Amino acid sequence: MDLEGIIQIGEIINSHGVKGEVKVIPLTDDQEIFSRVKQLILIGNEKRVKYTIINARQVKNYWLIQFDEITDMTSAKMLKKYGIFVEEESIRPLADDEFFIHDLLNSKVYSTENQYLGVITDYFEAGPQGVCEVTLDGDSFLFPTSQEVLKEVIPPGKVIIHLIPDLREINK
Repeated sequence: MDLEGIIQIGEIINSHGVKGEVKVIPLTDDQEIFSRVKQLILIGNEKRVKYTIINARQVKNYWLIQFDEITDMTSAKMLKKYGIFVEEESIRPLADDEFFIHDLLNSKVYSTENQYLGVITDYFEAGPQGVCEVTLDGDSFLFPTSQEVLKEVIPPGKVIIHLIPDLREINK
């Protein structure tokens, strides 16, 4: 499915209530986007559909969203595991120390000395920062996305890190 020009900001994890609300796990630091935008693009089961938001509210670590097009629990349940996307124009500009996760994945990693280290094959949250897994010839290591290590993200496809001593050996 073509994802050109859109960015994933969440995933529907379940329905909520009988009036068709969905429970959404945000995949963005800019969680206010759910109350700022009027339409979301939902992608799942080989379908891509735009839905109009009529209500969005944050509850703990997730959002409850009501769409104009979904009015009952059965229809909402069918959206479980759908990705939630917005058009790139809806995303607020990034600060100097921010990056998009999708700009990291599958990027080639180089040290600040221009040594090729491999390709980022995974990203996950680990406390207050993210962690990337870099793979080269079946071998892999992890690095934190802290400012000390992650020096530059150059879309599309290049990342520069400061290879602190023993980083590759410690995080295998």
